Amino acid sequence: MSLLRTPEPQPEDPYLEAVEYQSMDHDQVNRQFVVDLLTRPTGPRVIDLGCGPAGIPIELCSQHESVEVLAIDEEPEMLDLAKRDIDAAGYLDRIILCQGDANDLDWLEDATADTVISNSLIHHLDSPEKGFNTAARLVKSAGRLFIRDLARPETEADIEDLVGTYCSGESTRARQLFRQSLHAALNLNEVREICGGLGITPNHVQMSSDRHWTVDWKKTLD
Repeated sequence: MSLLRTPEPQPEDPYLEAVEYQSMDHDQVNRQFVVDLLTRPTGPRVIDLGCGPAGIPIELCSQHESVEVLAIDEEPEMLDLAKRDIDAAGYLDRIILCQGDANDLDWLEDATADTVISNSLIHHLDSPEKGFNTAARLVKSAGRLFIRDLARPETEADIEDLVGTYCSGESTRARQLFRQSLHAALNLNEVREICGGLGITPNHVQMSSDRHWTVDWKKTLD
């Protein structure tokens, strides 16, 4: 029997968890996300839902000289770390940080972004459907949705294989965070079902690595 989704537990210390997350090696994953994103027209106005410590907005600005990013995260601890790194990278004029819950962004107007991106946010949400709905609402007609996240493996053994492959050099706590994230992730069929309700066909929802699915969709004109 396939594993059922298990939501992540609430962090006991959000600041320590944010620091632990930032200490993990995300450089290659962030760089690949941006490389894949830029294979098609992107921006200039981008919204990043669940920006974390802003590794992807920083990487995006380094590869795309005219893009501007509204980077949103619910956790103030993550935003504090993000501001420091954005300042160090010299992109305070191009990356605007904002605290907000991806499930509750009604204060943002519809169709405000040329591109809405998100990396590894969906598995954190109690209601992934609301996160997808928010992303689809914020992107302009003829704009682009680019969302990537972990895919839940079939078995506990598969999870341990991924933890061993990608977190062997990380701390015990970091390995446990990755393990919890895999348990909380959606599988490909679940993502396709949610996306189908938004008019996104299955061919726009594909496995993009041994542990990630990606939604890459151009919003059709109204």
